[in-house]
Amino acid sequence: MIFLHGYKLSWNKFIIEVSNFFYINLTSFMNLNKLFFFILIPLFFIGFFVLITISGPKTIDSDEFMKKPSFEIPEEYEALRLKSLSMEGQFEEILSLREYNLSDLDLLLEAIELQELYVSALPYHGFQAHQRLDFLKQRYDQLASEIYHAQSILDERLSQEYSEQGEHAKAIEKIQSAIEGQTTINELYGLSTHRDMNRITQLKRTLNYYNAYPLYAEIQELERKVMEFVKSEEWIAAAEVMQQIIKKQLFLNSEYRSSKLASSSKVNDYKLREVTYLSEPLRQDINSFTAKADALVQKQDYKSAAAFYQEALRLQIELNKNFLESPYNSNDQVNDLLVKSQTAGSYDLGESINNLNFEIDRDLRLRNLGLAKEKIIRIADAILRIKEEFPKSAYNDRDLEIKIKFLNYIRNDLLRIQDRVYENLLPIPDEPSKQIYKSEVSQAFYDMIMGVNPSRYQDDLKPVESVSWEDARNFCKRLSWILGLTVRLPKEYEFRAMVGRLRYVKLEKHVVSNLDGDGLADIQSKEALALGAHDLLGNVSEWLYSEEANYGDFAKHIGGHFGDSLEAIYTVPLRQANRNERSRLIGFRFVVE
Repeated sequence: MIFLHGYKLSWNKFIIEVSNFFYINLTSFMNLNKLFFFILIPLFFIGFFVLITISGPKTIDSDEFMKKPSFEIPEEYEALRLKSLSMEGQFEEILSLREYNLSDLDLLLEAIELQELYVSALPYHGFQAHQRLDFLKQRYDQLASEIYHAQSILDERLSQEYSEQGEHAKAIEKIQSAIEGQTTINELYGLSTHRDMNRITQLKRTLNYYNAYPLYAEIQELERKVMEFVKSEEWIAAAEVMQQIIKKQLFLNSEYRSSKLASSSKVNDYKLREVTYLSEPLRQDINSFTAKADALVQKQDYKSAAAFYQEALRLQIELNKNFLESPYNSNDQVNDLLVKSQTAGSYDLGESINNLNFEIDRDLRLRNLGLAKEKIIRIADAILRIKEEFPKSAYNDRDLEIKIKFLNYIRNDLLRIQDRVYENLLPIPDEPSKQIYKSEVSQAFYDMIMGVNPSRYQDDLKPVESVSWEDARNFCKRLSWILGLTVRLPKEYEFRAMVGRLRYVKLEKHVVSNLDGDGLADIQSKEALALGAHDLLGNVSEWLYSEEANYGDFAKHIGGHFGDSLEAIYTVPLRQANRNERSRLIGFRFVVE
């Protein structure tokens, strides 16, 4: 048992030792693997590529190679090179003695052929041999093309001279020869500096021009005929010739489209002239009838004038329908003739309207209200009639129509309104022809005239507020219709004249201010100032008339309001606001003149 126990202990120890040994060695092995993969393998590949680079193919200089004693060129190949040099030398000798011709270039051509045999025969020919071959080819193309180029340039110049002299057949022959010469250069001598594709295009365009010129000359001759017909006012004949011109120009554009004589804009211009000539007789008739009608208007023969205007109108409508592209086609002309025709036709009715309007203003001004009412009914009927029968007549006046509609609507209240105004007017100092309304316009009065009450503090006896400068001006316009007089907003100096001096005035007796604490008050709730006007100061500030306000964005108002202190109101404050602003602090009164 003891032995077994000792054996058992020794075995366990052995197992532990073996395990430790393998663990240590395995760890070392893994470290070696890392070393192998991350260091040794990359070094191996780097060395491999360096070795390949060193031992790889090298650039060989064939000329240097041929100079080596070990390299010998076969005699038959060297003979080719020498003979090529001899041919080139012979050509150079000719050049030194005289101008070369095409047959002389055969020497250069033979030199090229021999050099090509030399270059292709050697397995390792030099760069200089190739370079010489390229030089010979380029020189041959250049010299061979010089003769063709010079002849082509000469032909082109001669063609221009023939064209200027009017010999178009010769010009065409020479330009064709120039094209052939340039084509030969482009096709056979590609290495020449005279090879030029753009020149071919330009020469062909010139050829098209020469081919098209006879047709162009015919068109020019026809244009001269047209001008003769125009001078003699033979419009239809001129239009017929223009039709021939259009056909020829269209043919020219189609057949010689690359020629500078081809032009789509010319066709459009010719078409416009054709339709102009065709419509010219109608235009002259229209002008004739219009002139006769204008003369009859001067003689006040409006009925006959209307008939002539009507005939001119009919012809203009016909012209517009049949000649859409004519410059005389005009809807504005139709409208103008329609206005003239209906204005002349409605002359009697229109003048009766103007006379009635004048008489109505006079009767209202003189307070002949019975007559005014009768005439308001008559003019309203006349306005309706002229509007229905002659809608384009100049006697149709939109502003007059609005005025008469308003007076007709309010005609039964004319007496009451006039009494109210005249009872409350006060004279303005030093202005005998002008009177001012003694109080601010009340809400009830504003509603009676305008049919609406925009005020925030609504009460018939309170001044109207929340009205813009435009609203106040429109009120004055309507009131002027009722009175037959000019009604407007007060000017600043007129307002200050009515206020007078305030040095010894107890303002609290005359002014509604923040001291009262009741806000907006009834009109005339305080005592009048010295000249009899109420509420000039305080209660609501009042819009003023000014020319600037007619054209600008702002208008002035004066006098202060119920929110101001007495101290502020004493200064008669002048303020500015947008003319369209509707403030609860601003109202107005008016002046009659």
